[in-house]
Amino acid sequence: MSDEALLRVTDPIRTERLLLRTLTPDDLDDVFAYAGRDDVIRYLPWPQRNRDEVAEHLARRLNTTLASDGDVIVLGIELPATPDDPESRPRIIGDMTLVLSSVEHRQATIGWVLNPEYQGKGYAAEAASRVLTLAFDELHSHRVIAELDPRNTASSSLCYRLGMRLEGHFVHSEIFKGEWGDLAVYAILDVEWNARNALDG
Repeated sequence: MSDEALLRVTDPIRTERLLLRTLTPDDLDDVFAYAGRDDVIRYLPWPQRNRDEVAEHLARRLNTTLASDGDVIVLGIELPATPDDPESRPRIIGDMTLVLSSVEHRQATIGWVLNPEYQGKGYAAEAASRVLTLAFDELHSHRVIAELDPRNTASSSLCYRLGMRLEGHFVHSEIFKGEWGDLAVYAILDVEWNARNALDG
């Protein structure tokens, strides 16, 4: 355990089309637009929430520092306003989660949620790729994993797009929303991520 921050994210992070930033209470409308949807939380380990419950959950996700095992940073995926559309505004279309799983073993866990209205445009891959870079280059992780319900084929496909490999498929590993559920674990190492980026460069 450590009191010294291994990673602190206070400034927005720009990608080609997006802005990754700390969520604020003002983002409630945008977050509720996806977090309150049954089809979004179908494969996620929390129940469907009403607006007040989403607001309460949002207030607990404003941390900006990773220092100790179990610390979590959640970054909103902001789609900027369209310059030629006067009705357009910046909006949060999803969020990225980065968990410091183990300081000693330099392990992290990545996760994502995206509003279905914005799927199919490469936004999740763009945001996740940048968060993996954050995990490896700034948090100095050795290994980053993603855990998901294997029925979530969109997330499984994203893991492969990111260069992650399937390390395990655990059958009926837990009671998930009232029934037995499977768990898929994907992972990528720092050397693999660096080699992949070198090829892309």
